[in-house]
Amino acid sequence: MSFIRPSVAAHFIKWREAYLVGFVLILGLWLFLRGSATLNLILQGLGLVVAMIGIILLRTTIQRIRFKRAEMAPGIVTITEREINYFGPLTGKTISLDSLLKIELRESEAYAAIWVMHHTEGDPMIVPTSAKGSESLFDAFTSLSGVKMDTLVMALNQTPIRNQLIWKRG
Repeated sequence: MSFIRPSVAAHFIKWREAYLVGFVLILGLWLFLRGSATLNLILQGLGLVVAMIGIILLRTTIQRIRFKRAEMAPGIVTITEREINYFGPLTGKTISLDSLLKIELRESEAYAAIWVMHHTEGDPMIVPTSAKGSESLFDAFTSLSGVKMDTLVMALNQTPIRNQLIWKRG
C-alpha cells in the first residue's frame, strides 16, 4: 500500500534531477554562510563555487526537463556521432547535424507537435516531439551555433503549438 498519490510520485520522478541539483545549490549557500559566520575564506570560496555550479546546472536541468515530452508517438530517435536517426513505423531517416539548414516546430493533427529539420541532402526529416528518445534532440540542438534554448523550450511548451522557425543556419 502506497501512501503517496500517483500524481505526486510522477511529479517527483519527473523533477528528481532538479531537486538533486537544488540540494547542491542549497549546500553551496550553506557552506558560504557557514564560512561567513566563522570568517573562513576557504569555506566561503568553496561555498560560492558550489553554489555557482548549482545555479548553472539547475538552469540547464530545468530546460531539459521542460523539453522532454511524454513518449506517445511512434518511432525512435537516436543521436550517434552528430547524426540524428529517426526510425518510424513507415519510414526512417538519418541526417547529419552539419547538414542542417533550419529547424521548425509545427503543429500536427496526428501528434501534439513535430520537428521539421531541413537539410542539404533532400527531403526534410519529420520527427514527432513525443517520439521515444526525442529528449536526446535537446543536446543535439544545443550543439548548433545560434540556437536559443530558452526560446525553443518556450515554443515547445506553449498551448496550442504554433508553427515557427526555431533555428536557421546563419
